[in-house]
Amino acid sequence: MVFAVLDPEIADAAPPRNLGLGLRTVVALLVVTAASMVAQGFGRFTYPVLLDAINADVLGSYAQAGLLGNASLGAYLIGTGMVAWASTRIDASTLMKVGLVLSLTGLSLLAVAPDFATLAIALFIAGLGGAAVWIPAPGIGAMLVGPERGGLAFGLVGSGIGMGIVIAGPLTNVVRNVANDDNAWRPVYVIEASVAAVVLVALLLVLRRPPTTAATADKVPVSVIRTVPGWYLLMAAFAVFGVGYSLYFYFLVAQLRESGWSAASSSWIFALVGVASAVGGLVFGRLSDIYPRPNVMTAGFVLMAASPLLTLSGSGPAVTAAAIAFGLCVSGTPTTIGAMLSDHLTGRAMGAAFGTLTFGFGIAQLAGPPFAGVVGEATGSFTLPFLIASAMAATGIPISISLRRHVMSPLR
Repeated sequence: MVFAVLDPEIADAAPPRNLGLGLRTVVALLVVTAASMVAQGFGRFTYPVLLDAINADVLGSYAQAGLLGNASLGAYLIGTGMVAWASTRIDASTLMKVGLVLSLTGLSLLAVAPDFATLAIALFIAGLGGAAVWIPAPGIGAMLVGPERGGLAFGLVGSGIGMGIVIAGPLTNVVRNVANDDNAWRPVYVIEASVAAVVLVALLLVLRRPPTTAATADKVPVSVIRTVPGWYLLMAAFAVFGVGYSLYFYFLVAQLRESGWSAASSSWIFALVGVASAVGGLVFGRLSDIYPRPNVMTAGFVLMAASPLLTLSGSGPAVTAAAIAFGLCVSGTPTTIGAMLSDHLTGRAMGAAFGTLTFGFGIAQLAGPPFAGVVGEATGSFTLPFLIASAMAATGIPISISLRRHVMSPLR
């Protein structure tokens, strides 16, 4: 056993084929999922829904807002590189604990940040935490439910990110109603930091470091991803996903506001993305355990390509459909990609490979927010970035189809 042992009874009890799970296993899964919610949903993805308010209060231009978004993305990129390397030497439980401490620190600092520099530092710390929690989380989930349900494990843990997005929108509306201020944003981070503290305590109680053995002491090479058939296509798919996602997701609320949507309506659409994201990871994960994973991934890229085009129409039904489609694919596509790795790798090798894959994703998404921010500032619209996002997502379709010939997992 090379990943963290949450509890000896959990580790030794293989889940039965009917998906029946023991209480301790369920609790452990919920805590790991909550950690993902805090590190990603709160630490990284609350910023887009608060972007307009932060811009009005502190920044003063979308160009600065785009640069600030890169603080989190840059940290996530650096963090994935560091965690990919650390995963070859350090157990997953330790990485997750460190990551959640960083997330809590970043959220706390965001709540009091008075200027651009402090906001950038806070988002940078939160971005590091997001990487340190997310990269080992799916591997721990897969360990708990068994190798035959790798897609389900990725989807379940990934659903925590969607839950964080779900909470961010309504929480923002509640805070603004109570404060009677449409631009209130600091209390949102205060509440999220409080939740992060509770989850950290739960994680420390549930997640235990495995005893040092020959197995846990073994190191794996960072290049272990090259042992996976079609690994270069997986990296290309995740990179394409990163560009399309960063161009669209970070400025979805801003585009809706520019199109005349109210702050409350825009927040609810953002929350709808989160609802669909929470469901998408589970649905795509389970489907990829039943059907060939490349086929499921292809469907995700189709949804992703359609979402920006529907949003640009500005109509209520189309924007709602876009939010649902994007939410499904934003969790479902990475879930399927990660599950392909789990078909071939386990333990620290899985963590290192997933870190390498995520590092490529991080590089790809860096250009999105600054470009979209500059265009939005100059034109008052995000039409061009959204069109590019759709085109990038469309290129993921042939890449997904090409993966079929590498037989990433047994045909189901």
